[in-house]
Amino acid sequence: MIQDIIILFTSYYFADKTDKVLTKENIDHKLMATPVELSEICGLCVRIKPVLLIQTLEILKQYKISYSGIYTYEKGKPCEKIENT
Repeated sequence: MIQDIIILFTSYYFADKTDKVLTKENIDHKLMATPVELSEICGLCVRIKPVLLIQTLEILKQYKISYSGIYTYEKGKPCEKIENT
């Protein structure tokens, strides 16, 4: 079972903007450092529960926030990219 989902961003700006927007929209999330194995462009990501993924993606689209990837996240396990998002 997937514990959490992490969304990586194309820049710190988008990660910070997402944190502010999700707080405003009352979406439970956590801004955190991107796991080392996924450090691509930005060192920050947002962690959410799987049930919030569709709602979060709709909010990102509404606010024109781009992201670079969506991955599963379980502490101590490798992250896996989620396809078709």
